[in-house]
This record gives sequence, C-alpha cells and structure tokens, in this order.
Amino acid sequence: MATRKRLSVEDYVAGFRAGDRAVLARAITLVESDAPRHVALAQEVLTALLPLTGRSRRVGISGVPGVGKSTFIDAFGTLLTAQGKSVAVLAIDPSSSVTGGSILGDKTRMAKLSRDERAFIRPSPTSGTLGGVHRKTRETMLLCEAFGFDVVLIETVGVGQSETVVADMVDFYLVLMLAGAGDELQGIKRGILEVADMLAINKAD
Repeated sequence: MATRKRLSVEDYVAGFRAGDRAVLARAITLVESDAPRHVALAQEVLTALLPLTGRSRRVGISGVPGVGKSTFIDAFGTLLTAQGKSVAVLAIDPSSSVTGGSILGDKTRMAKLSRDERAFIRPSPTSGTLGGVHRKTRETMLLCEAFGFDVVLIETVGVGQSETVVADMVDFYLVLMLAGAGDELQGIKRGILEVADMLAINKAD
C-alpha cells in the first residue's frame, strides 16, 4: 500500500501559494496533532506562513446548543460568497467525555455552503478543551488567513454563560440568542453577553 509523501515546510508554503486545499487540510491536521514528530514541523510551517496572515476578517459565532449556528453560517456564508468573498468555516464540535469521540456533524447543516467553490469548511473536535473552541483553533485560523480567505468564520460549540475564549481571537464576536430565553436576572449575569459585539435573535415562535 502506497504511503503519502511527507510534506516539507517548502511544500506547505508552495501549496498555500498555489491555492491547493488538500495541502491546507493536511496543514490543519498537522497543527492539531499532538504527535511529537508533528509538533516541531507544525511550528516551522506556522512560522513560514505567518507573513501571509493578517488580511482576513475573523468572525466568531457562539450561542446555546440548538440556536441554529450552523444554519445561520450556511446562509451568512452563502451571502458572503455571492458578494465575491472567499470564506473559511472552522466548526468546533464537542467531544464525548466518556469515549472521546466527536460526531463532527455541523457541516451537514451547511448543505448549500459546503457545495460552494468559494467556501472551505473544516470541522474539528474540542478534544477536551474548555472555552468553546479547540486548543489549536487560533493556529488553524492563522492557516486559513495565510491561505488567503477573505473571511474566517469560527463556530464554537454550544456555549453557556462563560465560554468566551473565541472573543479574544476574532475581530467581531456574534452571539445568537433564542427569543424568550431567560429573564432580567439572566441578563444581569452577563457572561458572554458583555463581550459580544452583536446579539442576534435567530429563532422565533
């Protein structure tokens, strides 16, 4: 059985400059890996690609489970691509505390966007990381920036009141809300509400 060629730092940089999405996917897998042989190479790749970053708009999207984050991203991302923008979606799914597995099913709710040639969707598990994101989400976001995407959307896991890690990674933090959820006391508790740049009611009865 043939094995895939191990890419060098130069191969990754060349692949990014050529717009090869297979190389981007392999770079994300490399960065997310904890294998000792991958960690050093991942750091070298990130260092080499760093000069290409900084030109993307980064948007974090959070909300309680079931608020419709993936469905919203499908519509919003499609709107952006219709305007000629390229969009990367980093969708974070929770990992089981029992088995460690993750469904990685957010992409199934992005049926239209996933078929759009201007869009790239990458699901990742939390792998036990708290805060709503993967421990390497920041690095993965940098890879998408270096690849040249105009907009990077980060979908967190379903969050509660205190998972605000993504707010420090992005230019704009959107929190989706359900109509009629909570009362004045819940609002006073703040949490993610006080760091959000915008609140949007995504569902109504």
